[in-house]
Amino acid sequence: MIKFFLSAFTLISFNCFAQEAVVEVGKHANANLDAVSMIMSLLMVLVLIFISAWVLKKFNVVNKTSAGMKVITSLPVGSKEKVIVIQVGEEQLLLGVSAQQVTLLKILDKPLEVATPINLDLSQKFGQFLNKSNTQK
Repeated sequence: MIKFFLSAFTLISFNCFAQEAVVEVGKHANANLDAVSMIMSLLMVLVLIFISAWVLKKFNVVNKTSAGMKVITSLPVGSKEKVIVIQVGEEQLLLGVSAQQVTLLKILDKPLEVATPINLDLSQKFGQFLNKSNTQK
């Protein structure tokens, strides 16, 4: 008789004692999440990328020196046009740069002074920019 109960006990599945868990897909997600909020989130990320690119371009983080040539100064004169002064060796050249071509405007007789760059990290430059924009208001 004991063998009968032991064999019956081993054949009984313990699933009858466990509660069945119902899996609800998406239960952890926000119920109010819809297409408009997803699009707004995507647009915010894109705006953040464009602002970061603008800040990097504004503060000119890129190194301007290459193989004996250096950009001394530049002045934008249009949306895609600018006038730059470059130094090649001991000579300084005034160049007009557009989207289609680069034109030599003049070889400078009296070279411009080369300002020593101030090496600030990006956070200090960004802080200075914010202080500057706050004082203008």
